[in-house]
Amino acid sequence: MKAYKILGLAAVGALALSACTGGGGGATPEAGGGGEPVVDGTLNFALTRDPGMLFTPLNPSAVLSSVTPWAYESLVYFDTDGSTKGWLATEWEETPTSLHFKVRDDAVCADGTKLTAETIANNFRWIADPANSSTAINLVVPADAKIENDDTSVTITTTEPDPFRITAIGTMPIFCQAALDDPKSVATATNGTGLYAMTEAVTGDHYTFERRDDYAWGPEGAPTGATPGVPKTVVISIVENESTRANLLLSKELNLATVTGPDADRLEGKVDVYAQGKLLTGGILYSQAADQPTSDRDVRIALTKALNLDELMQVSSAGKGERAQRLAVANPQVCQYDAAGPNLPTTDVAEAEKMLDKAGWVKGSDGKRAKDGQKLDLEFAWQSKGAETASTAEMMAEQWAKIGVGVNHHGADYGAFIEEISKPGAASTLDTIMLSANFPVPSALMTYFTGETPPNGNNFMALNNPKFDELVAEANTHTGTEACAAWETAEAEMYKSADYVPFAMTATSSFSQGIEAYGIDEFYTAIILVK
Repeated sequence: MKAYKILGLAAVGALALSACTGGGGGATPEAGGGGEPVVDGTLNFALTRDPGMLFTPLNPSAVLSSVTPWAYESLVYFDTDGSTKGWLATEWEETPTSLHFKVRDDAVCADGTKLTAETIANNFRWIADPANSSTAINLVVPADAKIENDDTSVTITTTEPDPFRITAIGTMPIFCQAALDDPKSVATATNGTGLYAMTEAVTGDHYTFERRDDYAWGPEGAPTGATPGVPKTVVISIVENESTRANLLLSKELNLATVTGPDADRLEGKVDVYAQGKLLTGGILYSQAADQPTSDRDVRIALTKALNLDELMQVSSAGKGERAQRLAVANPQVCQYDAAGPNLPTTDVAEAEKMLDKAGWVKGSDGKRAKDGQKLDLEFAWQSKGAETASTAEMMAEQWAKIGVGVNHHGADYGAFIEEISKPGAASTLDTIMLSANFPVPSALMTYFTGETPPNGNNFMALNNPKFDELVAEANTHTGTEACAAWETAEAEMYKSADYVPFAMTATSSFSQGIEAYGIDEFYTAIILVK
């Protein structure tokens, strides 16, 4: 599950960047039923793809946020109302430009060392240091943040305000000092304060965790290493095929997996629904790098008007979705509004043709559009995993072809896709990418839709909308409901300009058998094996 941690704390996946149909997440666990616990059992859990290297500050993979929670903890978590709850932090104070955490002193790392306030602070120093090229820089903590600590507390101060910064900073997995000193040591291993430690990693196949029987520092009422039913062993298998995951659940070879599409239908009533939620699963970014055709606002709007977003939503979600309303849809949804629906350009093929003609992109005798001898052929990158994604990309190409626009496809697996859009100069070679970014707070948008391009930032397509930037700056001066209202206005500007075009939001379900949710409040859950 992408936006929540399966075990320990149900926290926000602050780095939950997914390429269109990345696997599962954002779900709210259902209540358990009180079965007899299985003592020292093995829990079998399936992921849709390999998470990649396991050091979160260097890997934005959404799938990784289903792996790290077994071994790592964070400063806080959030309940269903979005209220902050303590984890490694016992007390906290926040303003739009500062966070102060008083931290617990009893958490022990998997390597036997004590977790200190200095190590916690060092996690954020590591991210903020540009020399480390962290994918979390400016997303979790800004490069210019001032990070201080004493023996019992950590203080982070920023120059720019952000009313939701505690969501990203507070829920970042905390690594132990040896991991920060040598990130390669945790590329295929773990070193945190969580209930489990990794004992085996077979990339592309499975990851095995063993319970730390001495674990006893969770929130009051949380399970410990001695709680009956807490699995002794957790095996996370990579099972890419939806039908195979469904079959393994039905045969009781899996305890937990996310399944979508027709295979989810055949599970209904036969296994339990462990968690449900919604995620943004379809969206496109247009490059605004200089000299790119899509740097012209009218060209972006015309290309969007040529698309039937309702049809794309149906194809991308296998008929299970709905039109996207906003960017921040992952639970806990701090803000709720529909900024996309009223503001995205509506389908109007005739108007799209007129706008392209006016912009100088006219059809030749072959029916293809060109300007000053340059054909309007879009370099289009998308993640190749999943038939729905490929079908959506092909449908876009077909709809653009009807107005004389060509497409060169750059379909690639997740790792190659991320590498292509993250490399320096990508916005000058790609015209559009299919990308979905899932967050619980809208301020997380800034790292992808403003600022510097890679390698100095994560503004992949060099978006440059001064009005949006002004509205963001205004939104960040507010808190609470006022901040949400101001962010709705900022997002509306982005959609009107077709900087980013989200078109699909899909319900996700995680199915289970032989487990129950062990909760200390409405939102914190751990997994208990039951007979």
